[in-house]
Amino acid sequence: MQMKLRQLGRRFIIKTLVLSIALAGTAFGSVSAAEARMIAAASAVSFTDMNGHWASREIVEANKRGLIRGFPDGSFRPEQTISQEEFLVMIERVIPPFKGHEPDSFARETYLSKAEGRWSYGTYAHLLSAGIIPSGKPTEPLDRLEGARLMLAALGHQSEGEKYRGTKSRFFSDLPVEEEYQVMTVYPAYKLGIITGYPDGTFRAHEKISRAQAVVLISRLSQQIGDLFPGQVSEEEKQGMRKTVASFIEDVMDKQRIRRYDELVSYVQKNNLPASTQFLREHFSFMNYEVYDYVRFPQFNELTYYAKIGNGKYRMTVQYYSGELGGSVDRTFYFSSTDGKTFQLIGKDE
Repeated sequence: MQMKLRQLGRRFIIKTLVLSIALAGTAFGSVSAAEARMIAAASAVSFTDMNGHWASREIVEANKRGLIRGFPDGSFRPEQTISQEEFLVMIERVIPPFKGHEPDSFARETYLSKAEGRWSYGTYAHLLSAGIIPSGKPTEPLDRLEGARLMLAALGHQSEGEKYRGTKSRFFSDLPVEEEYQVMTVYPAYKLGIITGYPDGTFRAHEKISRAQAVVLISRLSQQIGDLFPGQVSEEEKQGMRKTVASFIEDVMDKQRIRRYDELVSYVQKNNLPASTQFLREHFSFMNYEVYDYVRFPQFNELTYYAKIGNGKYRMTVQYYSGELGGSVDRTFYFSSTDGKTFQLIGKDE
């Protein structure tokens, strides 16, 4: 009897914690997104309104993983439109954890003021350093175009949109190629498999997304994270990659204050730094111009993905907010290593 009472008490405590987090979001720094997932997963329950629903399988699985939560009455309300802040919190739960940093005054005023005082403020502040920034107000309904844009950023694949700049190919009957912003957002998201069109050939960019549809999208996002960033990369290897590229950039940009490409090449060769010529061309070619503004490099505490892509070859993608000039950016670095401890900065095709 005492054992049963203790078990009931434990379940009550867990459910109370889950409800508290659900109401407060991630605004309290003491509870991380990962911890929230663990607590939610430990208390996953069946929703009362999911019987026979077309997305019940995805919703049940997401609930078990702690990626979603229902309402205090036990329902999930799958057909209710999801808000931008609710979707943003779901993204935070599915991407890898990262520390992030304090936003500058421009970013705080431009992107965080709209969430001031909201339960989701902590999520907005956290994801801002990763450049995952909703365009509307937190309570506004999420449409398909905005959902595609946020998921591309969460994957660190916004730059894929450049492949479709100026394209004449038409993927959807209601998405004209003249709408370049929409094309550069929807096409890569569609090709990556995180969002699809309708059987009639339309995309319906401004159609609102339901909570059930949002779960399906988040499930696809989770799957793509695993597919795009394969291989088991140890913490030691991750630290080695971060340290190699961060130290190189700090040295040449901040300490040496090199601003000309020929000077950079000379400095790297003279000091035998671990960077190939191809790497320099891919990341520092802006120095070839007489007058230039360059998109600043990451601080390397933002959202970061790692992958082993071959024998002794690694890839690291950083998704970050690069300031007023560059906005939301993803930047990918390539490395070679024979021992997983010492890394050489190389080009994409080396």
